[in-house]
Amino acid sequence: MRHRLRVTPRFIAFLTLLCVAFAAIVFISQSAKLKEIAARQAELDEQYAQLQAEEQRLEYMIEYAKSREYRIQYAREKLGLVLPEDIKFNITD
Repeated sequence: MRHRLRVTPRFIAFLTLLCVAFAAIVFISQSAKLKEIAARQAELDEQYAQLQAEEQRLEYMIEYAKSREYRIQYAREKLGLVLPEDIKFNITD
């Protein structure tokens, strides 16, 4: 003889509780994952801002390296050259 599965209110309550528990577990795990993603995004946003600042600094340095002022400064500091109106002091120990 075959037993028929009877759907009782107790069985319906058990299935409902099982579905609610599953939904709660999924919700909690997804919330934790979203928090991790938000923290990672904040880190990446900070890195991006730092890289943008570095890019701006480097662009400024490139433009400055193309300028006449930089060439004069480089010639004075690295090559020891002077302009005609400059006075050069030779100090030896």
